Amino acid sequence: MAMPKSPIIARYQNPAHLPPLTRQADIFSSSIVAVGAFNPAIFTPDWLERNNLIGKDDLDGARKGESLIVSRQVCAFETDWFALQVLEEQFSLTSKGPLTPAFADLAIGILSLVPHTPITAVGLNFLGHYRLASTDEYHRVGDVLAPKTIWDGLYPEEHTGLADLTVLIQRTDKSRNPVSGDEKRISIQPSTKVRCGVFFAYNDHHVVASSNDAVTAAEVAADTIVANWEPSWQDANRVFDGVLSQALAG
Repeated sequence: MAMPKSPIIARYQNPAHLPPLTRQADIFSSSIVAVGAFNPAIFTPDWLERNNLIGKDDLDGARKGESLIVSRQVCAFETDWFALQVLEEQFSLTSKGPLTPAFADLAIGILSLVPHTPITAVGLNFLGHYRLASTDEYHRVGDVLAPKTIWDGLYPEEHTGLADLTVLIQRTDKSRNPVSGDEKRISIQPSTKVRCGVFFAYNDHHVVASSNDAVTAAEVAADTIVANWEPSWQDANRVFDGVLSQALAG
């Protein structure tokens, strides 16, 4: 596997940048999504290799993979450590296997190669599946996050349970009006991948706008990832761990 080199890597070498956790996810991954106007046909494995963003092993794996698609409308392929899909209106990079700093560095490197691509938003996403000790623990989490008193009253002869909960977080002024289009959404559902598990999805959404002609929107998007990917990773771990620890306390 090639490990792209850039200044962002130095900040991630020590895993101590992540806070100590009470609970570890069985499965943890990230995706970086950008919305804009893309030319999918250029985002090929060969193009990434020529620009030193992936190595020859990654190139060979992507070329041989069944998921490889390259056309004017879509480019998609996978390596051992990431999956890339570019549509005309969306760029999506998804991690595979253990999450490493090279993942964010790859997204930054790709967007840096297309500085004049119009981009309007960037989403930094973190996904975690947590296995709980028993079905009782699983139901305790749902009961704490979504108390059933109201629903049990409405459906006294039926079972009620948490299926999907999304919490929106925004910075607001004193009148609770959002101060920007940036926001976080944290969703919680039953896990479909681990037994007696809880699934968390953390979306850190950033509006991208260039404030001057010297800096393009794509450059702002790359800078947004540099500035926010590590804090979002930390915050996702903090929130996922904090929700479970508090819900199961006592």
